[in-house]
Amino acid sequence: MPIARSTVVGATTGVLLLAGAVGFGVGLPKVVDDAAAVSSADLPTLPDRLDDRMIALSAVTAEDAGLTDQADLEAVQQVADRAADGDTEASSNLATIYGAAQVRAYVDAKVMGQSDAQSAPAQLAVTVTPGGAGLVIPSGPFAIDQQGGSHYELREIGGHRCAVAWQESVDPTTGLPTGEEVPAANYQAECRAESDGLSYDVYATGLAPDEVASYVDRVLELAAKG
Repeated sequence: MPIARSTVVGATTGVLLLAGAVGFGVGLPKVVDDAAAVSSADLPTLPDRLDDRMIALSAVTAEDAGLTDQADLEAVQQVADRAADGDTEASSNLATIYGAAQVRAYVDAKVMGQSDAQSAPAQLAVTVTPGGAGLVIPSGPFAIDQQGGSHYELREIGGHRCAVAWQESVDPTTGLPTGEEVPAANYQAECRAESDGLSYDVYATGLAPDEVASYVDRVLELAAKG
């Protein structure tokens, strides 16, 4: 059964991309003096696909999402067009600060097309700029254990600096965490790396922290291949 247009569009708003770009921009150190000599055209081109799962939102098709209804075809194209504009705008905004930038949003397209999905599809935003990566401290340098099962901490994962936020299941009677394993859908994570004088940032929702770190490795691998 085809899903409604509002479901497709609503599952992939521009909020994630904006949040990732803002967090990245705030956390980076000032650009080195020679960074202005680097143009966005000199940065590696971010691919349409990171793997069989994560596809650029600006390049996703109804076929990728397993959809065939005409209304869904139009809705997915609308999402892709808006994402392309969002990538361009975010890249341009960061380039005014860092001299050059490439930003691209990705989505788990298969989940995007599931009408019975229990949560929004996993999404991530990849940002590349010249200069050092710096620390990942968008919410401050201290680990936080908040009420209601919300947590935030800084971690090193797979050799990358990461900030991780997650929500535990809470017993409504006691208000205490149930101790159940945290599902990937309850995570937000941001990881950074530096390679060849460029900073790479991956900000994601709906992915476990180790998955986010693995996508940093994937982005670095694809960038090295040109």
